[in-house]
Amino acid sequence: MNRSNFPINSETGLEEPGIFIQASSLSLEETSLSVIEEMMNMPDLSDLHVEGLSQIPLGKLRINAVRLHAVCRYKKGVKKTDEISPDSVRCIDIHPRALNDQWSRYANFLLFHEFLHALGFSNHGKEFRRLEALWHDREACEMGRLFSSYLRNLNARWLWVCPSCDMKHTRSKRSNGRYRCRLCLRPLIDVKGELHDS
Repeated sequence: MNRSNFPINSETGLEEPGIFIQASSLSLEETSLSVIEEMMNMPDLSDLHVEGLSQIPLGKLRINAVRLHAVCRYKKGVKKTDEISPDSVRCIDIHPRALNDQWSRYANFLLFHEFLHALGFSNHGKEFRRLEALWHDREACEMGRLFSSYLRNLNARWLWVCPSCDMKHTRSKRSNGRYRCRLCLRPLIDVKGELHDS
């Protein structure tokens, strides 16, 4: 559902107005099992408790979350400095908008990323990045910025427009003249969502 009333450009891979993207035929659980199966075939992960990942409860983030795409939540009392295993994880939540055919490749990568956290790599250090690079779909690994833009556009209620150069920025709050254009330094004007037509 496009709450912003802004038409979204299909060339950027974003949702078109009036088109509802059907949910993928795979459930979150089926998706996680396929990711776990792929992880079991990675030699670098053979010493880790990968089979325990299937016991982790899976959930969904709030539909209007914009910055958070997925999260690995540890049980109460577990510190990131402790020895972390799948038993230390309370749940893994993923953004519900990633669970459709359009974003399924990115959803697989998000689960892989969060499963690495569940295996004891709580920080995004050198070893974590090395293991993360083992994911076969490099293009999916790079979809984060596009997904963030997609979520921002869906949740936008305002358009900040430069009256001079016509530069546009989708936002969820009004600017009230507090922000200026990067190019020409003129104050940006607020336009309500349904008034915009690009």
